[in-house]
Amino acid sequence: MSGWHELGSVAPTALVEARLQTHHAAQIVSSLGSTLLEPAPDDSHPNLGWDDAQRALVGRAIPGSGIRGALRVEDLTLLLLDGDAVLEALPLAGRDVAVAYAAWQNGLEAHRVSVPASGLAPPGYDIPFHAVADGAPFGVEVPAAFEELAHWFANGTRALTRLANERADGAEVRCWPHHFDLGGLFVVSTGPDGQLASSVGFGLSPGDESYAEPYAYVSPWPAPPREALPMREGLRWHTQGFTSAVLTGSELLRGGPDSQQRQRLQDFLDAAFLASREALG
Repeated sequence: MSGWHELGSVAPTALVEARLQTHHAAQIVSSLGSTLLEPAPDDSHPNLGWDDAQRALVGRAIPGSGIRGALRVEDLTLLLLDGDAVLEALPLAGRDVAVAYAAWQNGLEAHRVSVPASGLAPPGYDIPFHAVADGAPFGVEVPAAFEELAHWFANGTRALTRLANERADGAEVRCWPHHFDLGGLFVVSTGPDGQLASSVGFGLSPGDESYAEPYAYVSPWPAPPREALPMREGLRWHTQGFTSAVLTGSELLRGGPDSQQRQRLQDFLDAAFLASREALG
């Protein structure tokens, strides 16, 4: 958990605009996976990981080149990476989606990445609306909000990776471009056919239709009945639409600055993970 970024310079509830624009921008990066990578059975080929050195959400390497696409969140800039080297940097501010895709594709072709004649195919997920989807340009009018959002992704990756390594058998933590959350999955049991029978999902969402602010969650699946959810001090269960233990950004920040934030998030994830395992029997 070293390298934690203290949160709270911008209120968690004031990140909606930055989050929506970043969600749409991430689809451009994910288009490399959806177009150029072999489809994965679990639809993981367009997903992204957090790269702390680049301060960016980074896609999987393109076969034959090793080049990766990325989105630097703090200033909404598309990157093409070769290892740790930045080959191209394309700020999105002032550009619309169509212009961004054209420039992105030109950058790929300049580095000998073959793109189909039909162009890059967006992942095609149904994501929350923002005006950029109708041709409005991206904008970074409140830079501090994008910087704060990047801190949530960085801290979330650290906290979730620690949980994965200590309690969830090293489950991979990735950002899924549909819901735009960081998440991992711990398999509790499988059926006779080898299919998933029960699991604990854990993650950090930058916000969505349920909570208009970042929140951490831990989800037992299949969702146990409400009366089977263990009650713990400081543990709150969300049961409308999905079943998860939830800690919102506002709740996290009430725990105090810096080290208290780290510890509060770690304590929540540990307690919620154990409670979810208990709920699944």
